[in-house]
Amino acid sequence: MTQLKKFDLVVIGAGIHGAGVAQAAAAKGLSVLVLERREAAGMETSRASSKLIHGGLRYLETGQFRLVYECLREQRYLLRNAPHLVRRSDFYIPVYRQSSRSPWWVHLGLCCYHMLAGWAKEHAIERLSLEQRASLDIRQQDLLAVFRYTDAQTDDQALTRAVLESARSLGAEVRFNTWCDQMEYAGEFRLRLNDGSEVTSRALVNAAGPWANEVAKIGGFQQQDVDWVQGVHIVLKQPSGAGCFYVEAADGRAVFVLPWRGMTMVGTTELIVDSPKAQATQAEIDYLLNVYNHYFPQSKQTAADVTEVFAGVRVLPKDNRIANKRSRETLFVSDAGGAYVAIYGGKLTSYRATAEKVMEQLSPVLRDAVSDKTAFARSTINLPLR
Repeated sequence: MTQLKKFDLVVIGAGIHGAGVAQAAAAKGLSVLVLERREAAGMETSRASSKLIHGGLRYLETGQFRLVYECLREQRYLLRNAPHLVRRSDFYIPVYRQSSRSPWWVHLGLCCYHMLAGWAKEHAIERLSLEQRASLDIRQQDLLAVFRYTDAQTDDQALTRAVLESARSLGAEVRFNTWCDQMEYAGEFRLRLNDGSEVTSRALVNAAGPWANEVAKIGGFQQQDVDWVQGVHIVLKQPSGAGCFYVEAADGRAVFVLPWRGMTMVGTTELIVDSPKAQATQAEIDYLLNVYNHYFPQSKQTAADVTEVFAGVRVLPKDNRIANKRSRETLFVSDAGGAYVAIYGGKLTSYRATAEKVMEQLSPVLRDAVSDKTAFARSTINLPLR
C-alpha cells in the first residue's frame, strides 16, 4: 500500500492569494502543497485585474481608510523588491463641469491619499496648468481641472507566477491540473485528488477565489454568503498615451484608461452575475467603448478596434448596496477548529498582508511544526521576489 504523503499545509488555488500563502508558509519552514485546477498559476481572476498596484483612491469615499493605508504600504514593498514587475506611473484625473465630484473634492481625496502614503514625495499631487491640460489628448470642452499623482502598474499574471515560483524555491510543491474530489477532517485533513492519490495535511487554506464556496462544500465547511461580481476590460488598438487616466463614467463609476503593451486598456465594469465563470457581455464592452470615446473623441474607437476582451469574477459580501459601494476588505472564514481558513475577496496589491493574516490564524495549529519557534513572529515583509 502506498504511503500517504503528508504536508503541514495544503493550499487550494494558485491565484495571487494562494501563491502568497504558499510563499509565506514555505518561508516559515512548513511543508506546503499547492493544488491548482488549471494548467498554470493565475489563470482566472488573477490575470483579469486592472494590472494596478495601488491604494484604491475611490475606496476613500466609502471610508475604507485602513484598506487604502495597507495597500499603499504594500505598494512601497513591491516597488522596492520587485522593480522588474512593478513600476510607477503617472495618473491623471480630469474634472469637468458635469462631473459628480468637484475639483476641491478630488483634491481633498488626493491629499488624504498622499497622507496615507506617508506624505511620500512620490505621491505628490499636482494641479496642471492650462497649458499642460491643453497638451493632453482628452476632451477639453467644459474641463475645469486636471490632477496628476502617481500609483503603480504590473502584469498581474506575471506577478502571481513570480510569487508562486518564490514559494517553490523555498520548498513548496505545486501540482497543476489537480483538484480535490473528497475532503475529510478528523484531527487532520485527508484529501483524495482527481488522479486517485491521497494526501494529508495539518491545515488547509481555501484560496479558490470565486469557487471558494464550492471547495468548502466538498469538506462540509462553513460557507460565506457572497455575490459574484464580474469585471470586464477591453484592449484597444489605439497606441497608449503618456500616462494613465482615471475618469468618471456617465453612471458615476470610476473607469481606468491605461497603457498596456503598447495599446490602451479600458476597465473595469462591475456586474453581479449568477456564476463564478466570467463571460463578458456585449453591453459591458459597449459601456467601456462609450467611456473611452467620450473622453478621447480625437481617437474614437469602434468594436473593430477591440483587440482583446478579458473578464474576471471577484466575490463581495452580499449586501443591498451596489457593487462599487461595498467593502473591499478581505473576508476570512475559519472552520475545523481553526485548521481550515478560506479567503473571500482580497486585493492584488495586498496579497502579502492577506497571507500574513492567514498565517496568524493558522499559528495555533502549525506553530509546533516550525523548527525555529520565532518564525511565526517574523513578517515576510523582507522576503524578496527576486
